[in-house]
Amino acid sequence: MTTDESWRQAIAQSEILLSEGEAAEDISVIADAVSGFNAALRLVQRAEFPLEWAKTQSRLSAALRALGARVDDPVMLHAAMTACDHALEVYRTDTAPADWARTIALLGAAQVVLGERDSDPAWLNAALNSYRLAMHVYTQDDAPSDWARMQRNCGAVLSLQGERTGDTASLREAIDHYRAALEEYTRQESLVDVAVTQSNLGQALRVLGERDRDRALLLEAGNACRAALAIYTRDATPLEWAMASTNLANALVALDECAPIEEAIVIYRDAIAALDGPARLQQRAIARYNLKRAEARLVELRQSPNGRHQ
Repeated sequence: MTTDESWRQAIAQSEILLSEGEAAEDISVIADAVSGFNAALRLVQRAEFPLEWAKTQSRLSAALRALGARVDDPVMLHAAMTACDHALEVYRTDTAPADWARTIALLGAAQVVLGERDSDPAWLNAALNSYRLAMHVYTQDDAPSDWARMQRNCGAVLSLQGERTGDTASLREAIDHYRAALEEYTRQESLVDVAVTQSNLGQALRVLGERDRDRALLLEAGNACRAALAIYTRDATPLEWAMASTNLANALVALDECAPIEEAIVIYRDAIAALDGPARLQQRAIARYNLKRAEARLVELRQSPNGRHQ
């Protein structure tokens, strides 16, 4: 077997491991993918096989970021960014624009995880810049799916920034990005992407609605989450269904009225039942905390002479 054939086989096997590991949330399989990409990297020298070397660096970055995010290892996340930097030494916008954009987007993904982990706005700003740079290649005309993905990624970063800093301008910008992505995904009839984006949009609308005390925004948030739940099902996509359900319940509680909170309590309980297993411990704990708050608020409203019973 030639070096090129060995490299192709190693890359293909590692890609399968990464895909399977991420789908199953299996850290050991993702770690095997990292090892596989490192092995593939040893098969190609940059001087002799520059494009193969760059591709391996790019794919190694994806695996390192996936693993680093799950085991909370900042060293691994920095290694993911370094791998992207290496790939970008070869990839250029004029010679390999698609590869360049893909790698820039991967760099942004690692920057997001670090920014969220360390509560560091500098990393989040860097991620936002990376996604926007990628859109110089990923235009809506030439690469509509990738363009929509970058729009949604920008929305996620801006939403995170707005939630953490209280900056309503960031939340409004996030909502604009989500709506742009949603329009494209709807045009493509990409139902899974529509559902993801609707759920994310619902969360951003809910946070902004709470900040601005805007009932219309809160109602719109609920509608966005219900649109996601028209696609997700508890049997086929239990995690996604549960997360969209909790987003809906959060929006209902924010209305601060008895009837919506009563509905939210039922939704929280159903979501908690779906969030079973040790891998969902954090999401389950958050949902339980929100359930207790909703139950307590409902008691307060019912006991108050001016309670809102609409």
